[in-house]
Amino acid sequence: MKFKQLMTDKQIRWKKENLPLIKDSGYQNKVTYQHILPKRDVKYNFFDNIYESIMDYASRNSVKPHTGIHNMLSSWVLCANYYWPFNNANGFLWLRDYLNTKLNNMITEIVSFDLEFMDDDIKYQPKHLLGEDDGMRGSGQTSPDLAVTFTDKKGEKGIILIESKFTEHSFYQCSGYMKTKPGKPVNQDKNRCRNTALLVKSGFNDCHLKSWGRKYWEILKNDLHNEYFIGLDECPAIRSAYQLLRQQALAKGLQDKYKIVINAVFYDKRNEMLINSMKLAGLNDFGYSWQNLFPGLNHLWLDHNEWWDFVRNNSNDHMKWIDYIENRYIKINA
Repeated sequence: MKFKQLMTDKQIRWKKENLPLIKDSGYQNKVTYQHILPKRDVKYNFFDNIYESIMDYASRNSVKPHTGIHNMLSSWVLCANYYWPFNNANGFLWLRDYLNTKLNNMITEIVSFDLEFMDDDIKYQPKHLLGEDDGMRGSGQTSPDLAVTFTDKKGEKGIILIESKFTEHSFYQCSGYMKTKPGKPVNQDKNRCRNTALLVKSGFNDCHLKSWGRKYWEILKNDLHNEYFIGLDECPAIRSAYQLLRQQALAKGLQDKYKIVINAVFYDKRNEMLINSMKLAGLNDFGYSWQNLFPGLNHLWLDHNEWWDFVRNNSNDHMKWIDYIENRYIKINA
């Protein structure tokens, strides 16, 4: 059975066992599902009392919460449940120590968390930096699910931009390849998206996104391993790596402000569909293949459950959270 179905069944069982007063199912896209909570009960989709904290943060920072936060399979909710409880001085120490096991003790201090990150400086915001002329923080623009700002041993400021994944099948397809947008030209020649050699030769001027004003390849083309890209069967964004491309461009653009910028994906290693999602484009080694495309940039690919395991093995102060995550997300068949 596929991971998404296993986890769907798990969430339905968890709801019956832990939320017995919620008898109704909720709606998403006008369809009723057992793993969707009624919107009036959305706070029960979050650990402990973090829903109130998140909504307060969203209100103060003009963040539009995800429309699917009543979905028990939401990767945004999962991200909040795994990491937002550690958005405090003590929690920052634990996350610092965990990340340092992956980053060669780079981090001295974690300074802040941000959900649906957007920089305060307008020139680093998606509209100006990436050419995304519609949308807002949390909707319709490149806003990483979670950003962790930190300082290193030299006192330099760094940031980790995190895309959180749960049961998703991919990092989604390029809008310029797949869709039409009001006021935007339609892609009349999708074959050019598969001609990687010509894309490189044109300096990515042949990319349809350029006609929309998007600057992703303009920002990234000088960091691209051209030979590796040309060896692919197609631009990986057209099938399953569009979010990665956008966040990678944001990370590169932020290098003018932050000394260290890390483009990160936090996911569940049991999700084989996600892991295999880029193979059709020739990216056969999940994580490392993307890193090979941009070898000079910083990347981090982590399993959510390794973070849980780190806390479980080292802390006696987070037993309520440890049990919650284990029972809701770790034990699929229990």
